[in-house]
Amino acid sequence: MTRLTGRRDLAVLAVGLAVSTAGDAAALVALLLRLRPAGSGWVAVLLAGELVPVVLLAPVAGFVVDRFETRRVLVIALAGQALLAVPLALVAAPWMTVAFFTALFACSVFVRPATAALVPAITGEGESARGYARLATGSSLGWIIGPVVGGLITGTFGVTSALLLDAGSFAVLTGAAALVRARRRPSSAPERRTAGRDLGGGFRLLWRSPVLRVALLVTAIAIGCAVVDNVAAPFRFINQLGASPAGYGLYLTIWGTGGLLGVQLLPRLAPRHTQAALATGNLLTGLGIAGIGLAPNLAVAFGAAGLGGVGNGLDNVAQNALIADHTPAEQRGQAFAAAGAVLQTAVGVGTAAAAPLVTLLGANRAMTLAGALATIAATGGLAIAIRQQRASHAGMLTER
Repeated sequence: MTRLTGRRDLAVLAVGLAVSTAGDAAALVALLLRLRPAGSGWVAVLLAGELVPVVLLAPVAGFVVDRFETRRVLVIALAGQALLAVPLALVAAPWMTVAFFTALFACSVFVRPATAALVPAITGEGESARGYARLATGSSLGWIIGPVVGGLITGTFGVTSALLLDAGSFAVLTGAAALVRARRRPSSAPERRTAGRDLGGGFRLLWRSPVLRVALLVTAIAIGCAVVDNVAAPFRFINQLGASPAGYGLYLTIWGTGGLLGVQLLPRLAPRHTQAALATGNLLTGLGIAGIGLAPNLAVAFGAAGLGGVGNGLDNVAQNALIADHTPAEQRGQAFAAAGAVLQTAVGVGTAAAAPLVTLLGANRAMTLAGALATIAATGGLAIAIRQQRASHAGMLTER
């Protein structure tokens, strides 16, 4: 794999991810609008359909990604999403919408670890942070553009058109993945093949690494707290700070733009700082959310949103780079799938707690509390990261 070929593969995947992520965001807007007349219960079930497959299928997904050639797994899973998106666009009944949506996200359980595990094969082991940053840039652009496009298309042409657009975006990403020249093949070593058959191996990999055990536990706590923002933010901006719907949309854009800046930071740091960068990303995210809760006016809230977005972007890239750096190449599919299950469980718990918190405390206090708890957890994670880094450095000096 030449450097030029690696750059080409990254560029192709990043463009495909930007298109597909924009399609996903547009589709989510359309689906929420479709199910709104059926009641909040169906909306909750739809969102559960996004989380449950990631948790339940993680061991199987990790096994498949490590057992078979990774690019092929990625292309097949993306093609499955493209096919499932078509009937999802055409059905009308709530239960059928949820069923096809859940099946579509069952395919995405394979896409995420396959993409993450393929990056070091494209960039080389020492450049994976750059690769993750490039792909995160594509995803961030998609999340900035997608909700606007989804709202416009749904309002102008209807829900079906927006969902068919998502099916087309999956086809684009499938084609992009098929053009990738890098290959990640399963190990031929007997002990590695045996490890690949252990469906719980990904969780054990994370737990046995002191760095990953602490970093992902802290990240899960921070994410579980920070996700309260998803529920509280509309009430905070519109009901309490007096923003218009356009102002709320501006908040989302500012957060996404901050994320776009945040993903650029990790490649500028030495690999030994990745764990501290992950904790710093969680810290900035928590401070941003707490800042929105405490903000006396919209201008301050928008500034806090930008800070939180930077942290969110840094966090997303650092997670992947840290896992890649601390797991064997042959078992990264399992590690990424297990990490996804842990973090999505945290998202589910935080989301379930968010509505009662907002009702009990109000949006501002709920965001302040959630952001403060995320900040406390991240501060502890940062202190541990610095201590582990110093211990590692001292060990290297002793060996010399």
